[in-house]
Amino acid sequence: MLELEEPTEMERRMKKCISMFAVTSLVSGVAFADMYYDPTGDIATGNANLDITQVEITDNGVDLFITVSLAALDGDWGKYMMFIDAWEGGSGDNDNPWARNVSGLGGSDIFLGSWLDGGGGVVDQYHNSGGWWDAPEGNAGLSIDWANNSFTWTMSGIVTSMAEWEISGIDFEIATTGGGQGDPAIDLLGGEGTQPGWGQGSQSTDWSYYEFSTVPAPGVLALFAVAGITRRRRH
Repeated sequence: MLELEEPTEMERRMKKCISMFAVTSLVSGVAFADMYYDPTGDIATGNANLDITQVEITDNGVDLFITVSLAALDGDWGKYMMFIDAWEGGSGDNDNPWARNVSGLGGSDIFLGSWLDGGGGVVDQYHNSGGWWDAPEGNAGLSIDWANNSFTWTMSGIVTSMAEWEISGIDFEIATTGGGQGDPAIDLLGGEGTQPGWGQGSQSTDWSYYEFSTVPAPGVLALFAVAGITRRRRH
């Protein structure tokens, strides 16, 4: 009679890793984008590269993807910001690491800032800890789609990181601005209407909300149990 050998500890770990990879692959394939629209031409300066038309946000259960579309993308000087409020506390009012003149965003925990200069782009990611902004850190990425007048921020691992704190979504604001400290937001996503032009302040009046939207496909919940993976959500 053939005797079966007990699997080694290494074999057990490999099987668990394979199960986790399969679950992650299935979950990552089921994501839904949320669309947020902003009127074209609702800016006082006429700079089409600062005129937000829409924002698309989605996630894969691990990473967050934010695509910002503009009336006309220009690679010479546009500056773009995202404010995120996910935890209690955060920044004071009109307090951001770029020192732009934008009020109404107190409580921001995370700040993304990008500029498109010389045909390329850079992204800074700051965190507000205990009422002050840390030096740029994090692993946010930036990709530019010149043909479709849009760019995408990728925030790697933020969904799983927030899930550990039972956070199931974020409040956020998107803004465009110039290259100088004290510059206002020329356009804001949402219902603020036309902002004052250069040399004046600007104000956000409404946060938008995104709930992490990846939904396990049928049968995946059972695989979660097998692989020992759980996901907590806050309501």
